[in-house]
Amino acid sequence: MHVYLKEEPVDLEIREVDPEGLVTEDSDLIPVAFYVAGNERPSFRALLPPQTVAVLEEATLAPVRLGLLAEEPQDSGEIRAMVGLSITMQGGPEGAEEEDDEGPSAEPWGSDPDAWRGESEEDAPENAERAVLLAFAPLVRLRRKFPDDFGEELADLLESALAGDTRPSLEARVDEMLGGM
Repeated sequence: MHVYLKEEPVDLEIREVDPEGLVTEDSDLIPVAFYVAGNERPSFRALLPPQTVAVLEEATLAPVRLGLLAEEPQDSGEIRAMVGLSITMQGGPEGAEEEDDEGPSAEPWGSDPDAWRGESEEDAPENAERAVLLAFAPLVRLRRKFPDDFGEELADLLESALAGDTRPSLEARVDEMLGGM
């Protein structure tokens, strides 16, 4: 898994969008779009539960640090990433010291609660700062621009999104399909 964190904080605004065709009438999810200050084109779109929207609205009252989380594809094809807020935390994850009496688990971290950390964090002090990415919106790039540099690809994908140069995934797929005819 690869993570790209944007150094400069971003002024981000959340706006609810028309739910028609996006969610069923009985759905609790709220369709929202995220806008960078001064740009009338949305940077990201998402369907989120009300509690998540409330947390993000509070978090974005001040400029935020954004990041992307993505798995590098085996071929030079589609990139599926998640945009998230970078949050600085102190110490290890909550409950990491607690014992799990439920027995063996099928999850990779079941036998080792610190497996998610990787080798580099094993030597870090218990109260060290660490960045956590609170993922909230998907981003998809149908064709890679930088097939030899995935870090540059993620940086460009986030910068393109912040500039409002993205479209909903379905719209982009239909345009690509029609363009090939």
